[in-house]
Amino acid sequence: MTFMPTKQRDKVSSYKNLRSLYEQNITVNSISETMDTCHLTDDAQMIKNMMDMKDYDVMGVEDRGVVIGYVIRNELTVGICEEYYRSFSPTELVSESTPLIDTLFFLKEKERVFILEGNRVTKVVTLADLQKPPIRMLLFGLITLLEMHLYRIINDFFPDNTWKKHLSGHRIQLAEELFSLRKSRNEAIQLCDCLQICDKRDIVLNENPLRELLGIKSKSKGKTYFKQLEGLRNNLAHAQNLTTQNSWDELFLVLEQTENLLGACEKI
Repeated sequence: MTFMPTKQRDKVSSYKNLRSLYEQNITVNSISETMDTCHLTDDAQMIKNMMDMKDYDVMGVEDRGVVIGYVIRNELTVGICEEYYRSFSPTELVSESTPLIDTLFFLKEKERVFILEGNRVTKVVTLADLQKPPIRMLLFGLITLLEMHLYRIINDFFPDNTWKKHLSGHRIQLAEELFSLRKSRNEAIQLCDCLQICDKRDIVLNENPLRELLGIKSKSKGKTYFKQLEGLRNNLAHAQNLTTQNSWDELFLVLEQTENLLGACEKI
């Protein structure tokens, strides 16, 4: 077992606390929508027209004051809602206290999840809700946390700025110019602080022992991951649609890989 200095352990612990803030304290309720309901005996076409008007994809179905299931707008035609409603599947139900990041992974498998408040289903979350600010805060926070870890690891792994061997002269010059600018503002920093995410990527991927420690299987897979991560970060920073360039499946994959990479960083 590798010995970790006290100062480094404290830093990793503080990063874990920050990660916990993002992962545990922001819950599914921050993006859920209250679900309107209809009744089993309501006319299906009338309910569909109402859903069209309100832009609802799903609506809860009540029976004697209890929400027992839901209808999907595109399935409604003639008849009554009882002919179309679906009962809730256990895999579609989550507690109102479910961490937001867990909800993301639920939506990887489902188009929607329903929120239980006590023993009553009251709210719904769909893929469209993943564009909301709390999701953006969560994703940006995780990316920032990853960058902080990579900075820590590179700084420890390469004493005396020996990471320079993995960067071009142009990238080093850009880092040094930023370093000089920030020093002129009396900021207490190191040159390593001035590396961009693309620089950290190249350093990690070109140092085979470090890449293996982080569980990145190959340079090519690492480059693909970091390219997608940068694209996601840029979309977040510029308030763009999260799937402008990536499908939801790709977004979930990047999130899963980021979680794995953060876990590896915490062990180093």
